[in-house]
Amino acid sequence: MEQVSAFQAKTHLSELLKKVQAGEVFVITHRGKPIAKIVPFSEEIEFDPKEGLSTLKKIRSSISSKVNIKEFINEGRKW
Repeated sequence: MEQVSAFQAKTHLSELLKKVQAGEVFVITHRGKPIAKIVPFSEEIEFDPKEGLSTLKKIRSSISSKVNIKEFINEGRKW
């Protein structure tokens, strides 16, 4: 991951964007401190496994423990 100053990024934006499009990642710095990251655009949805697990636990706890799986199976067979 290459670091580029804000001035360099502004001056060479077209070149920088071509490299990003090719898959490179850049960190933009201002006075030596990182302020931004330029990464190739992706249509993929980022997934946080911890957040997914937390959601599943909430769903599971909201389902009554009195639910009988055999009743669900029999109910499904009726359809």
